[in-house]
Amino acid sequence: YGDKADVKTVAKHKLPVIQCIDEKGRMNKNAGKYAGLTIEEAKKAIIEDLKKEGLLEKIENIKQEVGVCWRCHTPIEILDREQWFMKTRILTDRVEKEALEITWYPDYMKYRLIDWAKSLDWDWVISRQRVFATPIPIWYCKNCGETILAEPEWLPIDPRVEKPKIDKCPKCGSTEFEPERDVLDTWMDSSITCAVHAGWPDRKDWKRLFPADLHASGIDIIRTWAYYLMVRHLALFDEKPYKSCLINGMVLGTDGRMMHKSLGNYVASSEVFSKYGADATRQWAAGGGATGSDIPFRWPDVEFGWRFLIKLWNAARFVSHQLKDYKPDEEEYALQPLDRWILSKAEKLTEKVTEALENCQFNIAMDEIRNFAWHVLCDCYIEAVKDRLYKPEVYGEEKKRAAQYTLYTVLYRILQLLAPIAPHITEEIYQTMYAEEKGYESIHLSPWPAVNEKLMDEEAEKSGDLIMAVITEVRREKAEKRMPLNTQIKKLTIYAGEKDLAESIERGREDITGTCKALKIEIVASTGEGREVKPYGNVRFVAEY
Repeated sequence: YGDKADVKTVAKHKLPVIQCIDEKGRMNKNAGKYAGLTIEEAKKAIIEDLKKEGLLEKIENIKQEVGVCWRCHTPIEILDREQWFMKTRILTDRVEKEALEITWYPDYMKYRLIDWAKSLDWDWVISRQRVFATPIPIWYCKNCGETILAEPEWLPIDPRVEKPKIDKCPKCGSTEFEPERDVLDTWMDSSITCAVHAGWPDRKDWKRLFPADLHASGIDIIRTWAYYLMVRHLALFDEKPYKSCLINGMVLGTDGRMMHKSLGNYVASSEVFSKYGADATRQWAAGGGATGSDIPFRWPDVEFGWRFLIKLWNAARFVSHQLKDYKPDEEEYALQPLDRWILSKAEKLTEKVTEALENCQFNIAMDEIRNFAWHVLCDCYIEAVKDRLYKPEVYGEEKKRAAQYTLYTVLYRILQLLAPIAPHITEEIYQTMYAEEKGYESIHLSPWPAVNEKLMDEEAEKSGDLIMAVITEVRREKAEKRMPLNTQIKKLTIYAGEKDLAESIERGREDITGTCKALKIEIVASTGEGREVKPYGNVRFVAEY
């Protein structure tokens, strides 16, 4: 046979099967004078014979699809052999019904399973002509051909090396048996994993963990693992094997093709781990693309994850140093506008990340965590409260402790949210800074953070966004003028453009003064000239150095 269409045609018209190729890919005696030749040699010989007989009209190159071995790319030839089958097509309607009830990530992947089940031309071939695999526990009576199936208590057993545990054939009484030499398709083992993981058949209470809450799989094995799990569990237990199914895409090489050793476009994981570590690599895997899509491997993406870890580590070192005289034992703190601002944002971050992870949108969760940690905490808040932390004699001890509490709380929240993706660095920071106080043996044994709606404050966020925008724009002006950020400003005049904005800026006067190193600040409610504070078009400032 050249392909499945040939097989179907022969079966449909009940044509005689004349096999000319053996298992070694050589022509057999049915090929006449071509016997002993390889397939390629036989093709060339046949063409030469056609030429000699004057029967060859023309030779031309054509394009056609040829099935090949996925490992060595040798063209596949289909041989006629007896096989064992599992009747799976009778379950197609049930497969469709269960697939529609299962939660899929992403949702459209369920149709790939349904379409595959409906497209099958024959049942599942469960036997293979290989050496290594799970044996098929069957013998045949040499005398009458009776099939002897192993009893459950005989298992495990290999009929190729062991005899059946009976004295004689139950049909004719013969004592001689032939073993089944075929082995099972590897998916026969994998297709029962949901039940086995739950404890079947050893535990009586295995149903407490069945069906599985989540089956994680790949886009390339929906037609195998996801499908075979479904039909096998439906046949054995009359129940779907999993409640939800997560489908991941393929990893692509730098050339855009599926990463594969045979293509030479693969990167060994040990090489990536040795250069950037596991946590950076896990960030690439989580943030590389939307769930279900293929993810290209790019060294810059892993390096970016590594640089984020360095940023987080340095931030943790800074916070740890600032918390040496801090004990989180107070119930009330004199929270300042920027404290309430970042605490509110941390709660919103928790809400977004939790929702993203619940929906298996790992890339969204990763982006939210990194953007918050890098830009909100490190670039904005830490820079804005340094003066308050360094000079309690100016700002007061209560305001310093409010900043310490905020740093302690926000960093811990980041660690909790990041832990599933970057387990090693989060555990290291947790053990150093939080384990004694929190009391959990590991951050991975701590409860997932619940959103505290009391800390969510829209007004605090609006006010804080404006205060941080002013601080950021003043520091940007210094950088553009090639001035050190600690350059003193003799007078900073801020034109708010309206009363409400002026009041918001006024609430952040101390943090603006300290962070921008301004000796004097004047906040004016009216419009004025000067540098624009983006994205607030009417807010401007003039800095006198």
